Amino acid sequence: MSGDVGPGGPPVEDRMPVGDRVSGHGEAGPEGPPGDGRGPYRGAATGGLPPDGRVDGFRRRAAQRGGNQQWMFAILPAFPLVLLVVRLWYASRQDTQTLLLLVQHVSALGLLTAVLLTTLWVLPALVLTARALGTLYRVSTGRSSWLSAAADRIPDWVVVPSVVVGLLSWQLRFLPTLAALSLAVLGLSVHDRVPGRRDLVVACTLVLPLLVGAGLYAWLAPAIGQAFAEGDVVTTVLLALPPGLAVLLTGPVPARAAAALTTSVAVAVLALAPVFTAAVVVEAPILPLVGLEISGEGADEEIAGKVLLGHVIATDDRVSTFLDRDGTVRFIANGAVASQFLCPDLGQIPSSRIALRRWYVEHSMLSWFAPDPLEKPSDPRCPGRPAGAVTSSGPS
Repeated sequence: MSGDVGPGGPPVEDRMPVGDRVSGHGEAGPEGPPGDGRGPYRGAATGGLPPDGRVDGFRRRAAQRGGNQQWMFAILPAFPLVLLVVRLWYASRQDTQTLLLLVQHVSALGLLTAVLLTTLWVLPALVLTARALGTLYRVSTGRSSWLSAAADRIPDWVVVPSVVVGLLSWQLRFLPTLAALSLAVLGLSVHDRVPGRRDLVVACTLVLPLLVGAGLYAWLAPAIGQAFAEGDVVTTVLLALPPGLAVLLTGPVPARAAAALTTSVAVAVLALAPVFTAAVVVEAPILPLVGLEISGEGADEEIAGKVLLGHVIATDDRVSTFLDRDGTVRFIANGAVASQFLCPDLGQIPSSRIALRRWYVEHSMLSWFAPDPLEKPSDPRCPGRPAGAVTSSGPS
């Protein structure tokens, strides 16, 4: 009975909190105003949470979701190590013994530094793309997804340094894309957080992208014209297209297309990012590029009187372990080495002549602000010609 009296007190129903009273059919009582604790699962005893059984279920599912994500944090430290092994495997030309030799003598810290500097451009791309796609899905559909959850895990204090790192490390031809992604993140974040501020939304999604786009076109006009004149389609598209698309990327898309668009782009980025990263890493230098001029005496007939280009792996008091550029390992007696010299990295020479105020499109802003390299003549033996051959071919 609803009027049963407990020992020494008022009826049991009168002693129950209002928010915990249920009807005789087991359904929740009437829902009150927000914050009064009278919702279907809100009560004074549970502090605004469901009953004990459902609380345990919610906590168990939350713990399972957290446990399922632990593997991602476990493999993060292993990713740079995998890149290092791939780079050494590529340098050894798939030979196991050469790979073991490189692992034994190559400095892991130096190689890790080279790999991290080479892949520095990947982090801003992943951070900005994930933040933009997750926010775009929520703004367009009004719902949340795994992309929205990933975007919520990227705070603003991570986005801002990512933009700065990309501004310094990305090549000139990719800076318009960086500007478009940054404007998209800003506009979509304003849409998501303060949708009622119409003036702020218009300023961040329409006025600011138009001003930035006009400024970029005015600044990049000489480089765009030069790329178009030389028929460089890729550079022309990278410089001319993103500033115009910035306005279209700052607002929501139709709800029916949002899921397909964001998911397909996210899957493509996740699939292609490791491929492009590995392609860049396998070209990263592992040791200084040096040349050895071999004397005609005390050396094998195959290399006597020649200039070898490659990397010195190790040196002791008798022989030098040398890795040719074609992957051949040679053990050369120290007495047979006439001279040793350092050669420039040909990979740093730009392949495109398109430049903006002496800033080549394949160079980053950091290299543009850095001091110019010292003017010094390149060693004529770096192409692989012995000094005697150069002298004999010159004027008498």
